[in-house]
Amino acid sequence: MALEYKQRESDGSMGQSVKVGTGLSIDEQVLSLGEQLAQEKIKGIQKDLLINSLGQTVTQLKLEVMTLKGGVS
Repeated sequence: MALEYKQRESDGSMGQSVKVGTGLSIDEQVLSLGEQLAQEKIKGIQKDLLINSLGQTVTQLKLEVMTLKGGVS
């Protein structure tokens, strides 16, 4: 949690708020980082699945080209 304080103006009134600190407690930071890590892991899994799918497509296309050229029956 961020700490806030107000400075006094020269006339004695309270001025604008000034924030000090990160804004999140340690527990909130750990939770946020955990969520970010989970999202990055999901993105990595999705990327791997896409790469595998594209590899299978390339292999299938190569086999079709070889068949058209008469190399494989």
